[in-house]
Amino acid sequence: MRRNLYTAIQWTWGLPQTLVGSVLYLAHRKNKHFNLNGACATVWDKDAGLSLGKFIFVPKQEVIKTEDPSEEDKIVVSKELAMHEYGHTVQSMILGPTYLILVGLPSLVWSRHPHFVKKRARTGMSYYAPVFEKTADKLGKK
Repeated sequence: MRRNLYTAIQWTWGLPQTLVGSVLYLAHRKNKHFNLNGACATVWDKDAGLSLGKFIFVPKQEVIKTEDPSEEDKIVVSKELAMHEYGHTVQSMILGPTYLILVGLPSLVWSRHPHFVKKRARTGMSYYAPVFEKTADKLGKK
C-alpha cells in the first residue's frame, strides 16, 4: 500500500522530475536496476548520484567477478549514497513541482560548479552542509 501511494504521488505531484527521471531511466534501461523502498534505482557509470522523482541513479563502486559462468557478476554500490538519493525522492514528494527549482538545481550547482568544488576542498566543508543535502540525508535514513 505504501509503495503504491509513493508511486502515485511521484507520478502526480512529482510529475516534472519523475518524467525527466523516466527518460533517463529509459536511456539506461540496459543497466542494472533495483528497488529501493519503491524508488527505481539504476546503477550507472557516472561518478555521482542523481535523484529525479521516483528514479534514482547511483554509481557502481565495484564489480565482483564470479567464478561460476552461470552467475552474474556482483555490482556493489554505496548504501549511504543510495539512501541519500532516496532522501531526495522524499523531498520530491514533499515539494512536488517546486522540487527541481528548490532542490534539484541547487544540488546540481553545489555538486558540480567549480566555485563550490574548490570551496569544499579549500575549507573542508562537508558536501552535506547545505540544507537541501542535509535534509535528504536525514530523510533517507528514516
